[in-house]
Amino acid sequence: MLKARDIMTTDLLTIQPECSIREAIELLLDRHISGLPVVDHAGRLVGILTEFALLAVAYDSHVKEETVASHMTTCVLTIEADAPIREAADLCLVHRVRRVPVMEEGRLVGLISRRDVLRAVHEGSRTAAAS
Repeated sequence: MLKARDIMTTDLLTIQPECSIREAIELLLDRHISGLPVVDHAGRLVGILTEFALLAVAYDSHVKEETVASHMTTCVLTIEADAPIREAADLCLVHRVRRVPVMEEGRLVGLISRRDVLRAVHEGSRTAAAS
């Protein structure tokens, strides 16, 4: 059975809470991603910043000068690296999140997107059908 560590992305792009929303938007747009884990100076996960949260800019352009800390979600759903991918799918479905940070011994070690889960399940079913 596949585990979270088997499908997670480990080349993580993160941002710190004191960075500006302008910097965050530029990172998201430049890298074609829809969210960023927010980590403190010690590398601890303290939140997540999403495109959805950044849409506040549409209503007030001054938001760009505010900090990531003021717009990040601090109640972050996570998964352990050794958890089965079904748990990641559950989090995505039940809580309607696009990405799930993967933790190991309290440290952020990866990120799983809905697409990662879908790809793993699809490829697993193709492999099973070919056997």
